Amino acid sequence: MTQRDITENRHQGNPESVAAFQSIQSALPRQTLRVLQEIAAAGQRGLTCRELAAAWGVGMNKISGRFSELKKEGLVTKVGVREKSGIVIIAPGTTPTTQDKTL
Repeated sequence: MTQRDITENRHQGNPESVAAFQSIQSALPRQTLRVLQEIAAAGQRGLTCRELAAAWGVGMNKISGRFSELKKEGLVTKVGVREKSGIVIIAPGTTPTTQDKTL
């Protein structure tokens, strides 16, 4: 299965961006599943891209596309904003906590 570059509109076919996407394309399904598992494990609290990137010790640019893919496919839901951390994402069927600013 060929995965579409979720950031293509942003980089407008920049050759370096295209090459970077092609170099990681085979690992994307596994990475997307790992991100989804982490979001589900976060339960009611949810998870932001910034929080997961910090937990994994990677830059947000390494995983933000996976969050975008999951949102686009309807596999996760945006439920709020956590100050200094970003948009809170939860897995379907999870009731969010009310400590975050609601979207």
